[in-house]
Amino acid sequence: MSTLLAFPVWLHRPEFGSRTEDTAAMDWFVLATLATLFFLLGCFATMAWLIWRRTTRPEPHVRLLMELEQEADGTETDEEKPPKEEGQPWERPADWWNK
Repeated sequence: MSTLLAFPVWLHRPEFGSRTEDTAAMDWFVLATLATLFFLLGCFATMAWLIWRRTTRPEPHVRLLMELEQEADGTETDEEKPPKEEGQPWERPADWWNK
């Protein structure tokens, strides 16, 4: 098989080593494609981080609205919940059937 490809390779061999006149353009195309790929990956990672940050630490005005909504619904916040009564390890809580 290599003998069949010897002649076409000899016909199209580059003049100065393994580089041709369009090698620089091909290199720039690869670099531009990689730069675009990494830029898009960075954009997606930044958006994911912003969405995560907004869900874990809402803005103060949003937090206030959430607290007002909880008060209107009658649900308690984490800070207002009464402490659980600790019993023996084998005992169930008093409202086990209610769940």
